[in-house]
Amino acid sequence: MHKESHSRPIDLKRIGRYRIVRPLSKGGMALVYEARRESLAGVSPRVAIKVILPEHQNSATFKELFVNEARLGASMQHQNLVQIQDFDAEGDRFFLVMEYVEGHTLRQVISECVRHRIAVPMVVIAEIGRQVCDGLHFAHQATDDKNQHLGLVHRDMKPSNLILNPHGVLKVLDFGISKGVLRRERKGSVKGTWGYMAPEQAMGRPVGPATDVFGLAVVLYELASRKPMFRGKAQDEVKRLLQDDHAARMAATVEADYRPLIPVLMRALQRDPMVRFNSAEDFGRSLSALLPDPITARDEVVHFYRIVDALYQGKPAPASRSQPPSVNSVDSIAAPAKASSGSSIWLIIGVMATVLAGFVIFTAVLLALARVMGWPGEPEHLVPGTTGVVVDEPAGPAGKDAPAEQERPPPVVDSPTTPVSAPKTGPVRVQVIRKEVQEALPEETPAIEVELVDPEPADDVEPGVLSIGSIQSGAEVYIQGQFVRQVPVRKSLEPGRYVIGIIAPDGRAKRFVVNVEAGEKYRQVWDFDRGEWR
Repeated sequence: MHKESHSRPIDLKRIGRYRIVRPLSKGGMALVYEARRESLAGVSPRVAIKVILPEHQNSATFKELFVNEARLGASMQHQNLVQIQDFDAEGDRFFLVMEYVEGHTLRQVISECVRHRIAVPMVVIAEIGRQVCDGLHFAHQATDDKNQHLGLVHRDMKPSNLILNPHGVLKVLDFGISKGVLRRERKGSVKGTWGYMAPEQAMGRPVGPATDVFGLAVVLYELASRKPMFRGKAQDEVKRLLQDDHAARMAATVEADYRPLIPVLMRALQRDPMVRFNSAEDFGRSLSALLPDPITARDEVVHFYRIVDALYQGKPAPASRSQPPSVNSVDSIAAPAKASSGSSIWLIIGVMATVLAGFVIFTAVLLALARVMGWPGEPEHLVPGTTGVVVDEPAGPAGKDAPAEQERPPPVVDSPTTPVSAPKTGPVRVQVIRKEVQEALPEETPAIEVELVDPEPADDVEPGVLSIGSIQSGAEVYIQGQFVRQVPVRKSLEPGRYVIGIIAPDGRAKRFVVNVEAGEKYRQVWDFDRGEWR
């Protein structure tokens, strides 16, 4: 565990080509400042600069840790990892230049929640955990420039090393004490923060990705319970509790509102690393399963951040969260136009047939009511012939459930004179059959039986091809709420209506609808900076 230094911040005005703005934080090894990089063009981007504390400036061990963090950081580029931009020295003073992340650490988030007695929504906890898992899995799989696996393990998952920005993006900080092939360690050495260590880590045994899974699960438990798992415990007591599966039992005690989260945390907090999730990726998948929709989950995190930020600044918290745009309010991309007089005629005939079918069904129900109520004029045949009604499948692909806000198109009459383009699953015929009413019941609605006829086999339909891109790299693409991959995406889809989401690395999101037709190709590239299609 790092012992906190009581030294004062170094009174720096400038270091290298960077102008110091203000101190940000102080840890056991270094100080972090906000700074501006000055250039000839007058551009001054904001950065964070880490400088070794004066008392450790001549320590070979601390210098090695510092250099190790710089090397590892430079080899990893991921939206959930803080990016290393530069590493240099001025005289005997080493400094590390990092991406500046505006936001609050999870330590600050938990403190505000405790102070104001507010709970962290389960969706927010699951989405935060999912993002951390994405970053950790990327780090665990990282290789060097010779494609050699680094075997990287963070080893210091704790609330102060996880920062949430205003766009709902979580960043992992401080790989300074991470374990990897770039540095050698004495066997049995213990590095990390007590209270967040995995059992094997606390005992000085070999560590791996499961070690970070355990540490992250402790943080997520603290978000849910708003209290440390091992508060006030001495190191020896923590060791004993870790060997006794105390962590997994504690996870089972969180409030009932987090019930779906409990089994996920219990598995991640098992004493035996082999019983935990196989990887951070697997842990992330289980957390993702708790999310109703990745796009709206990010919206929930953004709203929660605004509440915490307002409380942190002493301002009134937002009263209510604005609802995400519904399918009816998002952009709609229609299929390429097919101008044809013949198709227009068939469209008119189809509309007229639809109106006629509605009239026939309405008349049938009205006449059935007439018989029950004793009205004159009962027809000899309730419905002349059998009227087939095409029941639309859900708008999602392959008959999957579509979002609740989508409107269903009106039924189309399948008559011998009206050509209808049926969906791939084929039409479902509903045969309306008259049943003799044995006794008039004026206060009840007459029963009308329907007979479902097996769907007829449909001809194969050529899929449409959808290509999605973004001017900004690293954007994630979601189709019908399911993550596909980062841009660019090229995917064959069955004809239908699809809700597409694109989320940029900084949290900006674009949501739109594509109406895919058979054999058509669609290409859409979104520019988040300009807010327009390119």
